[in-house]
Amino acid sequence: MRTKKRVVSKKEILYGISILALLLGICVGAIFANYMNYIQNQELINYMNNFFMGFPDRNISYLDILKQSILSHGRTIALLWVFGLGVVGIPLAFLVVFAKGFSYGFTSSFLLIHYGFDGFIFSLTSFLPQSIILIPGIIFVSAASMNFAVANYKSNQKYFKERRGKWMDYGLVLLIGILIIILTGFIETFISPLFMKMIMNNMIN
Repeated sequence: MRTKKRVVSKKEILYGISILALLLGICVGAIFANYMNYIQNQELINYMNNFFMGFPDRNISYLDILKQSILSHGRTIALLWVFGLGVVGIPLAFLVVFAKGFSYGFTSSFLLIHYGFDGFIFSLTSFLPQSIILIPGIIFVSAASMNFAVANYKSNQKYFKERRGKWMDYGLVLLIGILIIILTGFIETFISPLFMKMIMNNMIN
């Protein structure tokens, strides 16, 4: 009997591209953290030590943290969505996901190299809670963005009914992205700092 070969769909390819961009960014960020010069290392270590020493006693404005988190992650989601409006935006969307992966890879590797196991745990506690929501959200919006750009390019001759439906679907992608940002902001503001404080005293010993 002949076995049917499974055909990989376009959406699966786009999700794969988004995940690849994220993983490449993480790898390049980790490599970059290993090859910083002495002066750059010392400046960053001094900055991190000052942050660790001041954080436990700092009066935290949860509203400010929430605003900053929503603006920061919102900028990423908004850029990905806007880049889906044209084919030119496809490589730019790839770069946005790559940059996000780079920041994760660089920060995690730097903390592991200079603070050992405590640094690794700190990177997990500071990134992981919100990343469980944020990373799948970024991959989803990125893949949807590239899919919309490709679909629009292929259907330039077809108007209104088809295009209106696609725009409604793409608007829903933005709405989902906004919900992801808000949820990520609340996790980053009220949950992650609790885990960070638990191990921060060991970071400067």
